[in-house]
Amino acid sequence: MFHSDHTTIQIIGHLLIAFLFIFRCLTAMPRFDEHSSRLASRGIPFSGFVLTFGLGFMLVGGVSVAIDYYAQYGGVLLILFTMAAIYVHHNFWDTTDPMEKNRKLYIACNNTAVIGGVLLIISL
Repeated sequence: MFHSDHTTIQIIGHLLIAFLFIFRCLTAMPRFDEHSSRLASRGIPFSGFVLTFGLGFMLVGGVSVAIDYYAQYGGVLLILFTMAAIYVHHNFWDTTDPMEKNRKLYIACNNTAVIGGVLLIISL
């Protein structure tokens, strides 16, 4: 717990992954209504409720990974959030415009790499 058995590189890895999710959560909160409306427009029921849970997953998971307190569980929250984000927001398979399809595919690939990083955290 609290990185006592991690190398400096592992701690930096934890902090970088955690920063991504905590920063994105904190910057999304002021635009809650905008994000909730976007979810609703994509057919997500109870979009405010779903968004609240998504932001909670990002914040709790990010803090958990940052301080290495139940980091494996925090990592699972971050993976679940990232998989949901790929499905809802970066659904390149449903996009017909080639430029938009490419953009969504690149973001989905980046998110897949983030999932790989979180899996490494879970494995420690």
